[in-house]
Amino acid sequence: MRLSASLPFLAAFLLAGCATQVPLTPASPAPTPAKPAASASAPPATATATAERWAGVQAQVGRKPSEGTDFLRTGPMGVRVKELLGPVNHPEFLQNMAIATPLRQEGGLLYITGRSSQQPDARSAAVVVDPSRDAMRVWLQTGDAEWDVQDAGAPVPLPADVRKVLEDARR
Repeated sequence: MRLSASLPFLAAFLLAGCATQVPLTPASPAPTPAKPAASASAPPATATATAERWAGVQAQVGRKPSEGTDFLRTGPMGVRVKELLGPVNHPEFLQNMAIATPLRQEGGLLYITGRSSQQPDARSAAVVVDPSRDAMRVWLQTGDAEWDVQDAGAPVPLPADVRKVLEDARR
């Protein structure tokens, strides 16, 4: 095969890996990877569409993912977490959420925290969603590294309970 004939395939292969939103190194406290660009032909999301997207998740407040719909694996939260963490860190995140709190709400933010086991040195994770902005922030502890990723835009604030989980994990 000539090299010139393989160039389109090689370019497509290399570009496919460039779309990941997983940082190549552990994140600093609040990186903001870019959200995938909307197609030029797609209409902009309206406040009503955004509210509808998160209404099902909002209805899960007070429930754990194991109680009914597993919102960490399906629906808008599950999809967005997987997009933000990518194929390498997403399975680690699910392990770290094995023992999860119920989904909670503080002001307009929805959030959930979890840990991998009852052991004192268990790895932790957290998700915070701001439905009004259609923005999500995910924090993940992997060994000695921390990943703090979110959609593009202003940082999603961390509720007090999430800040406590992060502080405890760093001890």
